[in-house]
Amino acid sequence: MSGYTTTKKQVKGKGGGKHGAGLWIAERLSSLILIPLTLWGVWAGVQIAAADGRQGAVEFLSVPLNAVLMIAVVVVSLWHMHMGMRVIVEDYLHKAFGKGAALFVNFVVCAGLGLAAVFSILMVAFGRGLGV
Repeated sequence: MSGYTTTKKQVKGKGGGKHGAGLWIAERLSSLILIPLTLWGVWAGVQIAAADGRQGAVEFLSVPLNAVLMIAVVVVSLWHMHMGMRVIVEDYLHKAFGKGAALFVNFVVCAGLGLAAVFSILMVAFGRGLGV
C-alpha cells in the first residue's frame, strides 16, 4: 500500500486541493452558453456574407438583437479563452514572475480585444462606423 500514498513533503507548497472548482464550473458554463451563440454566429456570418458588402453588415448590426447577440458572442468567447489560457498558464508555468506576467498579458489581451470589439460593434450598430 505504500506505493499509493503521498507524503506531506511531496505535496507541501503545491497549492490547495479546493482551488479551481469555481473556474472549472465557469468554463463549462461558458461552453454551454457558446453552443447556441456559435450556431447563431454561423447563421449571422452567412447572412452578412450574402448581403451587399459593408452596407449589408451595417444593416445587419443595426438591428438591436443582432448587435446584442454579436456582443454576447465576443464577450463570452473571450471570457472562455481567458479562463482556458489561465488554466494553461497556472498548470505549466511554475516561476512566480513568469506566471504572473503571463496571467497579466492574458488579461490585458482578452480585455483589450473585448473592448475594441464591443466598441466597434456599437459604432457600426449606431451608424457611426465604416464610413456609412
